Amino acid sequence: MIDAITAATANGAAAQDGKKLADDFDDFLVLLTTQLQNQDPLDPMDSGEFTQQLVSFTGVEQQIQANQNLELLANLSRLQNLASSASYLGTDALTVRDLGDHNGDGIKWQYQNTAVTDQLTLEVRNSTGDLIYSKTGDTKLGTHEFNWDGLDAAGNMVEDGNYKLEIIAKNSDGNELTPNIFVQETITAVDTSGFEPVFTVGPNAVGQTEILELIYNG
Repeated sequence: MIDAITAATANGAAAQDGKKLADDFDDFLVLLTTQLQNQDPLDPMDSGEFTQQLVSFTGVEQQIQANQNLELLANLSRLQNLASSASYLGTDALTVRDLGDHNGDGIKWQYQNTAVTDQLTLEVRNSTGDLIYSKTGDTKLGTHEFNWDGLDAAGNMVEDGNYKLEIIAKNSDGNELTPNIFVQETITAVDTSGFEPVFTVGPNAVGQTEILELIYNG
């Protein structure tokens, strides 16, 4: 773990700035030495100028060191987050998605009406866009559940696969509305190859910040 942190820090902006400062400081020392060797003994250089430059280099070096420490802390926080993300496996997550995975037990959706709605129809479609099931939805403001049991319009269980919820909603003037759609699915995998974990939630790949709620399904 320490090797990973060290590598990440070495590739950080602060490390690159430190290398640039070291190169600049070497150039400064070469120039200063050359000036001292070639100065007029009767009119020596004013030491105040290059002393001030040395002080400036020291201040910049301290700031870069502080930035490196901050990068190290950030990397430690990321690694801790990645390690804890594995505990999400097997937990249900609510995400802003309209696509769900039917595996013999249907799909749990939610939808949110943020405007006064007069007509609302819930439509479940398969991967090719065919209408599988539809019903009238709740028009009241707020969030509502739609637990589809996996049956088509004729009451037959449909084959396993990914299904999408589409909502046809209008207000009293006939204008179309777009309610928010959420799906509840189980987290089955966590990709920790990057600094931010990516979760497989049903058929969807979502970032940690896209998970609105964790739901214990035991």
